Amino acid sequence: MTCKMKSRFVALSLCLMGFSFVPVLGQIGIPSHSIVNPDSVSHNFYERETVKGNTITYKIDHSYPMLYRIGNASNTRLGELMSLKDGSTPTEPVDRGGGLDVVFLKPVYQAFLETFTPEEMRVLAQNNDVIRIRYALNENGVVLEVGFTIESDRPHLYNIPPQYLEKLETKLKSTVSYIIPPHMAYLREYKFITVSQVFPFKSLLDKL
Repeated sequence: MTCKMKSRFVALSLCLMGFSFVPVLGQIGIPSHSIVNPDSVSHNFYERETVKGNTITYKIDHSYPMLYRIGNASNTRLGELMSLKDGSTPTEPVDRGGGLDVVFLKPVYQAFLETFTPEEMRVLAQNNDVIRIRYALNENGVVLEVGFTIESDRPHLYNIPPQYLEKLETKLKSTVSYIIPPHMAYLREYKFITVSQVFPFKSLLDKL
């Protein structure tokens, strides 16, 4: 029996014994076992300059120690200093929208629930993993841009495929907005407002 015939015979035997060569797929149709068990499939998506999702290319900023700052390559606001609409830069430090509140948290939870499988969310929660979501807003609190920050030494996080971030970005952009209260109306004088939100996966456990 030739080597080629032997390999076909082995493959056929395994199939007849009930073994499958079809990968386990995650919530959006790509292999998910790397998030759940990164030791067996060690793959760091973000130890590079750019990474491609389905339709979005992400740039990775490595200039912050122990962090990957991941952003849509078409973003022009996140990472830039907030400037006034007349083009000037404030002479005094600005809160950068840090005191703003999201209108509803439910769309944020829903975006994660529709992107990750329950098993993936449980594993990320057990490991105390978090994602920091960065937003650029317009003067009405509408999301213009989304970015993500993860710790670079967390295997479960850096095994999250860019396709997941793309789905999250799309959902967050279309469903999340922020309240700009009267006492922070001065923020409306800026071209854009930057805010960030720390999202712990543990917050999803009671929603599974």
